[in-house]
This record gives sequence, structure tokens and C-alpha cells, in this order.
Amino acid sequence: MSAISSISSPQTASPSSSLQAALQQAKRIADQAETNAQALEAQAANAQAAASSAQGYASALNVQAGQAQLNVNWTQQDLDAVETAGQISTQITSVISNVLNVEQSKPASVAVPIVKPPVVNTQGEVTGKIINTSA
Repeated sequence: MSAISSISSPQTASPSSSLQAALQQAKRIADQAETNAQALEAQAANAQAAASSAQGYASALNVQAGQAQLNVNWTQQDLDAVETAGQISTQITSVISNVLNVEQSKPASVAVPIVKPPVVNTQGEVTGKIINTSA
């Protein structure tokens, strides 16, 4: 604005030199604005790259969190299985103890030999007995 006000105010310099100075000042201001715009564009590009990187990092963390949750679920299932196995082991031990107690309380039984009936061949002879023919 000072360049424009200096153009309209009476000066001893010629109007073309005042106009020249105002144009140079306007060019400097435009150059500064362009430099500022380029710097802001670079900052915006850097911010965009950082945001993209942060988004990738957040996605990776989400994947890791999902895997950790799966590990928690598997571990819980393993713990449940171990607990169930312990309960089954206790029940089996109890059944074995009961069977042993029942077996010990039974009176001793007498062994009965199993006798097979003799086999008769087609000629009516009884077979299956060893006969000593060396005598």
C-alpha cells in the first residue's frame, strides 16, 4: 500500500520512476507470496506423507492387536482344555479307586477249569487225545 500511496503523493521524482519503484515492490511481494506458497505446499506434502505413514502404522498396529486377541483366545481355550483334562483325570482316578475297592471286597473265587467236549470224527472216533504208541 505504501507503494501506491507514494505514487499518488507528489514527489520530485518523475512519475515513471515512481511507477517503476511500485512495480518492483509489487514484484518483490509477489515473489515472496510465491515463495511462501511453495513452502506451504512443501509443508503440506510433508504433512500428507507423515499422515500416510501414520495411517500405515495404525493399520499395522490394528493387525498386531487382532493377532494378539487371537492368541488370547487360543490361550484361553488351552487353559479350558487343561482344566477339563484335570477334571477328567480326577474322575478316572475316582473310578479306578472304586473298582479296586470293589475287587478287594469280593471273596476269592475258585478257578473252574474249562472242559471242552471231545470231538468225534466222521468215523465215530473220538479225536483230540494224544496216545502214546511207543510202549
